[in-house]
Amino acid sequence: MTYKLRTVDISRLQPDTEIRQTIINTSEDRVARVKDPIVLNNYFPYLLRSISGRIAVGTSTVNIGAHRIGMREWRILSQMADRGPLTNKDIADDTGMDKASVSRALKYLEQQNLVQPAPNGDDNWRSKPFDLTDEGGDVYCEIAAQKLARADQFWSDMSKSEQKELIRLLQKLKNNVDRVLNQNR
Repeated sequence: MTYKLRTVDISRLQPDTEIRQTIINTSEDRVARVKDPIVLNNYFPYLLRSISGRIAVGTSTVNIGAHRIGMREWRILSQMADRGPLTNKDIADDTGMDKASVSRALKYLEQQNLVQPAPNGDDNWRSKPFDLTDEGGDVYCEIAAQKLARADQFWSDMSKSEQKELIRLLQKLKNNVDRVLNQNR
């Protein structure tokens, strides 16, 4: 079945037309309701999300696809490379990913021989830690080198002291966010 869309020029409608009046009322209501709108370019959660999203897209073209892993799997590999063996819960807490996504990614990474269960004497899937295999470590090192080179391009307009200060402030913000969120649990 083929659908044909029809465009209506609302400027030609009569002023008393219901559609035109609805549009006018909606616009006026929105303006009347929003007295102090958030200026998104000054709102740090928006800025962080915007920057993070752009960086993720900009760095996703790095050699991740060649290894048949996505950003979700990359996050897990990088967490393990940084912190060692991790459980599903550890990964979910650290990355902000939901536990089901972490479980699926761990199973996939295990099938690809990039992670393996770490010995801890506990067979419970939820508390079983996983760690990088030798192949997983090699894949991590290859991708990490490319990501670091790409990150250097993002820093190119900042001095070393500005870079250090930004990292310090972001770490401080992360700690504060964790503290506030933990208070609300």
